[in-house]
Amino acid sequence: MSHHQSSAVSVASLIMVGTVLVIGYRAGRTHAAWRDLKYAKQAVGGARRTAWRHTFVLAMGAIALLVTLAATMS
Repeated sequence: MSHHQSSAVSVASLIMVGTVLVIGYRAGRTHAAWRDLKYAKQAVGGARRTAWRHTFVLAMGAIALLVTLAATMS
């Protein structure tokens, strides 16, 4: 193999290694993005349940206040 061919093989090897590293990095980031999306959906569900719980407690307190006011006015 001549020096010129050896250089071409070395450059091709470096390009291939770089490509594999970039593809591996991008695959890892893609996987992480989907995992983050899954956790975000779970967090939204938990936040939604918390918001509904607080709303329910507020509504029950308002109803109790109205019932108490109605009972004292009668």
